Amino acid sequence: MGQQFTVADAYLFTVVGWSRLVRLDISALPRLGEFMARMRARPAVQAALRAEGLLN
Repeated sequence: MGQQFTVADAYLFTVVGWSRLVRLDISALPRLGEFMARMRARPAVQAALRAEGLLN
């Protein structure tokens, strides 16, 4: 959706995050990996992950 954060970004982050649970390798998709890294760097995402016990 461009440069603006949308609910679609949050949803994609969640769904792609599940890929680890089913051992789906996304390393062949570098842009998706970059997206995940940008999302994980967002303070609100870190706070949510921490609140859910998903971030050490």
